[in-house]
Amino acid sequence: MVPVPGAVPEKFLFSVREEAVAQKITSSMGKRVSLVYEQHKGVPTSCFGESEYYVTAVKITE
Repeated sequence: MVPVPGAVPEKFLFSVREEAVAQKITSSMGKRVSLVYEQHKGVPTSCFGESEYYVTAVKITE
């Protein structure tokens, strides 16, 4: 995640539940994307994902 050109990139850890969304993320590697996500605080990450952020859609931006 790069908020401003020339800034140090920041890591955004998230989980993906749907295979189609994961494939779209993989196919858009190297492109600028916008992630649509839901935040679920208090959900045990060991059971449902790696973080409390769950990506639901990917939009490729130009």
